[in-house]
Amino acid sequence: MVFGVLVVSAEEAPHLENLALVRPSDGGALRILEVEGRSQLCDSSGNPVQLRGMSTHGLQWYPQILNDNAFRALSRDWGSNVIRLAMYVTENGYGVDPGVREQVVQGIRLAMKHDMYVIVDWHVLSPGNPAASEYAGAMDFFRSLSREFPNNPYILYELCNEPNGNEPGVSNDEEGWETVKQYAEPIIAMLRAAGNANVVIVGNPNWSQRPDLCAQNPIADGNTMYAFHFYSGTHKENEYVWSNVESALEAGIALFCTEWGTSSASGDGGPFLEEADPWISFMNRNDISWCNWSLTNKNESSGAFIPYKNGLSEPTALDPGRGNVWPAEKLSVSGEYVRARIKGIPYLPIERPEEAVITHAEEGYPDLPCTFEDDTRQGWGWFANSGVLSRLSVETVRGSKALSWYAEYATIDLQDKWADAPRLLCSNIGIYREDKRYVAFDLYLEPQRATRGGLSVILAMAPPSLGYWAQAAEPVPVQFAGQDVTERGADGRYHVRAVFDLDKLRDGKELGPEDLIRDLTIVVVNNGSDFAGRMYLDNVELLSGGE
Repeated sequence: MVFGVLVVSAEEAPHLENLALVRPSDGGALRILEVEGRSQLCDSSGNPVQLRGMSTHGLQWYPQILNDNAFRALSRDWGSNVIRLAMYVTENGYGVDPGVREQVVQGIRLAMKHDMYVIVDWHVLSPGNPAASEYAGAMDFFRSLSREFPNNPYILYELCNEPNGNEPGVSNDEEGWETVKQYAEPIIAMLRAAGNANVVIVGNPNWSQRPDLCAQNPIADGNTMYAFHFYSGTHKENEYVWSNVESALEAGIALFCTEWGTSSASGDGGPFLEEADPWISFMNRNDISWCNWSLTNKNESSGAFIPYKNGLSEPTALDPGRGNVWPAEKLSVSGEYVRARIKGIPYLPIERPEEAVITHAEEGYPDLPCTFEDDTRQGWGWFANSGVLSRLSVETVRGSKALSWYAEYATIDLQDKWADAPRLLCSNIGIYREDKRYVAFDLYLEPQRATRGGLSVILAMAPPSLGYWAQAAEPVPVQFAGQDVTERGADGRYHVRAVFDLDKLRDGKELGPEDLIRDLTIVVVNNGSDFAGRMYLDNVELLSGGE
């Protein structure tokens, strides 16, 4: 029975162990105390506690999770005693829209209402240095919030999600940790001087995989913990991250796993549930609190809810309704698994329909230019969370061979505008920019239906020097109706020569001549259209001029 409780001892299955659930109404203000030679999260009476719960996705993208029914479901049905509010600063987050702060306030009030502790996450990701100019508002943010909720026993402050090497970044060594430490110490001092004894959590280098560095040079504050993050498809038992966590534990510092996921670290693949179980057992044995990533219906395997999949599924609403329960069939495989692990009950998965196996054209080898004249895909395939996963074939269009697929956009409004978009990836191309200025390709559209709106064609790359993500600033439009309608040929197909300027990237990023491009991603995003039909990609190339 999926929603029932089966009693199994912790000795038989330690990942099912459910410690006595401590909520703010019972545990009061949390603090760090030494227990059996190790610093440990404890309640106001000095008893060790373990918090288990979920992290939101970026609140700028998925604010719909901030509703009374969802928080009641997480607290009562899932058994969560903590929720993490992920407030991105970059990527159209707080740094662009300070109004995101009000979403954090809303989340805090909902957590308090439903008797859960709440982590306020200042989400550092790109750039990777928390002291970068993009994060200059950190001190004012935490000062303002702590004044609005002075010494509030429900709140834990997470000062920097994942310091990393994304330029300007921090190095994966003692010097990198010292940079993070020097960023965090003044914020902690400000909180303490104002009488806020709240537990503070600090991230560390290499995407919070180096708590061992913190143990060698800890912050001089009695109520500070250190984060670690893992993704079970990448970070396995007894490997690099696991060993770093063990070293930190042996050194006696307090740890909190503020983010873990069932996918690989890239967000692709899985869910890797068998690989997650040893981590859950390890954290339970060591009274380490954790939050799972994430409360989203985005099409990624670590998302907790069913996403939109073209022709297969509609997205689960982030408001479960007045019943305050998301039925198991509305949860993703990951969501169903994590709910069981939070509750400390066996994971008894429901039966789910098997997806048909699709045979694509031969993959071939990634290289530019891509003309597809060898009848292979030349390394192109679907991004793991593409909104379209139909068969990729090589077809002839206007006398030239091209990569082809079928796409049909959703008839409902989606929160994630990329959820129903074809998202093609050519990985590990192994080319450098050199003296090239543009990426260009031909896109042909053969509609079965296209009576309104249009599409936006987006280009992204994965240069390691730019944090493995760089997106062209200006999308290329395709218009089916209204003004500036795209020309349609005698064969009934629309044609766009898409040209993207590598000197014009989003977020002020700059791609140098010696920078490796590595991957190319092409996304065709819906812009109010009802398009259904075939798409063709041809002549992908790097150009010196915009011809």
